Amino acid sequence: MQNRLLGIHMIVQNEEHHLARCLDSFKPMGSECFITDTGSTDRTPEIARHYGATVLHARWEDDFAHARNISLPLASTEWILCLDADEYVIQGLEELLDYLPKVHKSVSRLRITIENRIGEGTGESVIFQPVRLFRAHQGYRYAGRIHEQLVRGGAKDDGKQEEGALEINDSSTREEDGIAEHEPLAPLCLVHDGYLPSTIALGHKPLRNLKLLQLELADRPGQPFHLYNVGVTYCQLGNIEQAAEAFTESFLHTPLQAPYRSTLVRDYAKVLLAMGRYDEAHGLLAVERQRYAGYADLHLIYGEILEQQGLEERAYKSYARATDCREGFNGADLKDNNKAEIRGVHQQAIEQTDKPGSDELCEGKSSEDVHREPARMERYYVTDIGCDSYKAYTAMGRLAQKRGFLQESAHLYSLALGSEITYAPAWTGLADVLQQSGETDESITETLLARWKEISKKERSKEEDSDPSVITYEDDLAHVVYALASSGAYGQALNLLHGDARNTRIKNEEYLYWMLCDNRVSDALQYVQNQWSEELSEARNLHPEQRSDLAVTFWTNELSVPESLVAAAEPQEREGWRLLNDLLDTGKRVHVVDDRDGKTAHQTLQVATELSKNILTRAVQMGQLAFVRKLYEKMASTNPEHDENDVHSQWLAAVLYRQGYTMAAADLLIQCMSQGDLDAESLFYLGEAVYAKGHYNQALILFQQVLEKDSEQRQARAGAAVCYMRLALEVIRQERTRSPADKVLLAQQTVLEQQLRTAEGIPWRTVFRAKERRNQLADQAHFIMHDREG
Repeated sequence: MQNRLLGIHMIVQNEEHHLARCLDSFKPMGSECFITDTGSTDRTPEIARHYGATVLHARWEDDFAHARNISLPLASTEWILCLDADEYVIQGLEELLDYLPKVHKSVSRLRITIENRIGEGTGESVIFQPVRLFRAHQGYRYAGRIHEQLVRGGAKDDGKQEEGALEINDSSTREEDGIAEHEPLAPLCLVHDGYLPSTIALGHKPLRNLKLLQLELADRPGQPFHLYNVGVTYCQLGNIEQAAEAFTESFLHTPLQAPYRSTLVRDYAKVLLAMGRYDEAHGLLAVERQRYAGYADLHLIYGEILEQQGLEERAYKSYARATDCREGFNGADLKDNNKAEIRGVHQQAIEQTDKPGSDELCEGKSSEDVHREPARMERYYVTDIGCDSYKAYTAMGRLAQKRGFLQESAHLYSLALGSEITYAPAWTGLADVLQQSGETDESITETLLARWKEISKKERSKEEDSDPSVITYEDDLAHVVYALASSGAYGQALNLLHGDARNTRIKNEEYLYWMLCDNRVSDALQYVQNQWSEELSEARNLHPEQRSDLAVTFWTNELSVPESLVAAAEPQEREGWRLLNDLLDTGKRVHVVDDRDGKTAHQTLQVATELSKNILTRAVQMGQLAFVRKLYEKMASTNPEHDENDVHSQWLAAVLYRQGYTMAAADLLIQCMSQGDLDAESLFYLGEAVYAKGHYNQALILFQQVLEKDSEQRQARAGAAVCYMRLALEVIRQERTRSPADKVLLAQQTVLEQQLRTAEGIPWRTVFRAKERRNQLADQAHFIMHDREG
């Protein structure tokens, strides 16, 4: 029997890949369902009818509100739930059906919680709580071509928009929804995945949205809500400069009370940060984070801005402030342990009375109190999931680690994992700080496993019919394995895959790469021969990195790359692969000649050079320096052009430097400098290496040379400033040894030391994590004479 409590209303077009999932998730409800199809050419209408939906057909008129309004008068249910096909239920359906009959008659609109997935990884979601539930036949309808708004036209229901009385309810783009601050929150949670990067990359939705927004702005020039959404659309299209222009114009004209304003501030600050306009972003959030004091996202973004400005202590405090926001639920955590808290908010609607001020749903508070800056439980923000917990703790852990507070850093990373056990940056951060603390790889592994089991036990204790004392081998330990690998503990990662994590699924290419990084070249060859037969037979589908790793596997075992792998390469690359095979065959003397297809020897050499760059990059990352030396020298011997070899040498030095082989890179760069001019990147790396040795005057000269070549090089400019400060401090300290009682010198020294701390906090230096630090410790002054230690 169909329930008359709640009906589903949707508009669709070519949604055959999403619709069944959506309707399946609502199947237990047995609800009335109206689906307005605006011109599908696939199986969408057929799928809708299969689920018992009433399908209405309408021509698409570039107007979401028009399409959505078609089904509303047909509703025979008390409540209407508006959905899109790329949404589905994850929790709360039964609770919703129990909740709706208890909602006070004065309440006619309800919010629900939606998790908008914008990526595949943990934390790549945005939480928002739009109005999607409303009572049928109460005069509600939608207005606006796009990002349609639920309006109440009064008894006449003429659909005219009442200025200042609108609730934003975006049904086409999730993260741009406005926020209803006073409508109760119903216990229904959905996931929306229609704006994953893979979908955005197609460009269809953003381009469609931009067209409709431009039509809206033609009718209502300068309308700030539409300008804001233009900015969001430009972000989706990758044009942040135009996004910033739209956000700026919107921000200037958006009223303070506009429900979407807090989200505008968040997105505007993100764009300014991405563009490196730190002072503007700082000025914006210095004010707005006070206005929206419970908005964790703003505190997190503000911390990131302060970090870029070198204000690390203030950044740390801002991250800590973000964690304070989780005392009030703002949608950032959908886990079971928050259900009670969410239910407390739901109860507000049920307990509604007709007392004065009751429309604010804040028991015990006057209407005047409510209209001040809302407390945590009174405002609901569009928020990136984890901003008030594990993302903030991880940022704090990173800063504590940078400042040398390693024990505190480990604790903060552990706190992050306690909030979200699958958050990879916290796992890699914890492994990294343990390695920096001097822990052995075995000890790091034990600590990570212990932390995993501790958190897993707590998670399992929340599940019914589970024994929290049992941690089985089937538990997913992938994050521990990846954390070990990221810290350079490849041997321990591989050992885990044969032990506790033997059921963890690791891609073949990752397993092979880790074996090569652990210098198990013969095992890697056997693995390829035993496990990769299918991949080799389908070698056309290999990524360049996979192809390079396979080549390194064969060449480090003194074997040629199989002709099947060469033949599967792109046609223009095949002769280059064959040339590399010949060069690395110690028994052959190679003469590069024109081939029979008309390709000149020079072209073949160019192809081989480009291929060798990919291979050398991977080999350096693996630490296979003996092979790097061999291939580098072979390629140099085939090229009589000194200038080209010099460029190739500088390129290789940069690869070595970024992987932590700083002294090897510096030696190679000094050799290049003795033979010619260095480019800006090479000069910077050499300057940084000299700076790390405490030779500030020489480093300053190199940084100045960088700026002569590239005046916009921000890192070199910061490096030069730091060098000036250090040299000035040296002078002051020398003077103070002669005049220790001079208060002026003491004051100057104090100020300069503070300025130096700030300047050093600016992220101008190359960041070396655990793996690169290992390479620095094992670094050889002349890499071409020594292989890495296994």
